Amino acid sequence: MPMDEKRLTEAFRAAVPDESVPPASFDHADVVRTSRRVTARRRAALAGGGLAVLAVVGIGVAVLPGSAGGGGSSVAAPAAAPQAPPAAAPQSADGAPGVAAEDAREAAAAPAPPLGPGTGECADRQDPALRAIVEQALPEVAGAPEAAVTLECRPGGERGLALHVVDAGVAGLLTVDYLPPGTAPGSPDPDTERTTAPTASGGTVTVTARSDEPGALPPYGQRVEELAGFLAPRL
Repeated sequence: MPMDEKRLTEAFRAAVPDESVPPASFDHADVVRTSRRVTARRRAALAGGGLAVLAVVGIGVAVLPGSAGGGGSSVAAPAAAPQAPPAAAPQSADGAPGVAAEDAREAAAAPAPPLGPGTGECADRQDPALRAIVEQALPEVAGAPEAAVTLECRPGGERGLALHVVDAGVAGLLTVDYLPPGTAPGSPDPDTERTTAPTASGGTVTVTARSDEPGALPPYGQRVEELAGFLAPRL
C-alpha cells in the first residue's frame, strides 16, 4: 500500500473507534451458499425452457381474436391428427378386384332388357313406354299430339303409338306397332311408307308414315327404316 493511502487509512481509523462499527451480518460461508442458490436457479430456468420447446413441437398454436386494440393472443391447441387413407376397393385373395365390384361394372355395361309384349287385357294403342323409346330415336316428335285410334280391344300383348307430326312443313301421321311373338303384320295401306323388323323379344315392330296430303311425301318417310332399326333391339 502507498504511504499516502496508508496514512489516510490510519487517519480514518483514529477518527472512528472500532467499537462503533457494527459487525458484518454475513461471512464467507453465506456468500458461497448464495452463489450456489443463484446457479441452481439458472440451471432450473434453462431446463424448463427446453421442456417448453419440446412441448410446442407436438401442439399447434391457435390465435384467438384480441381486444378492441386489434391484438391477438396465442393459445396452444392440439395438432390435427393425420387423416386415414381412403379405403381400398375390396379385392380377392389374388389381388384382383372383388366379385361384387366386377358384377356392378358388368351390370352397368349390360344393355337394358327389351320392352317385350304388353301386359294389359287389351292393347294400349297409345303406349307411354313405347313412346318413350320412339322419342329417344326421334326427339323431334317429343310433344307431338296423339292421333285418334280405334276403340276395338286388340290382344293385350300388342303395343301401339299414333302421333300427328309435322316434318319440313308437311303434316301427317306416324304410327308404331309392336306385335308379340306368333303374330304377323297385315298388309300396308296405300300411300304410306312402312318398314317391318323382328324384335329382340321375338315379336315384330312396324313403323308407318303417311302424309295428310294425297301424293305428298310422308313426314319422316326417309327415317322410317332407321327408326325401325333403333326400336328392334329394344322391343
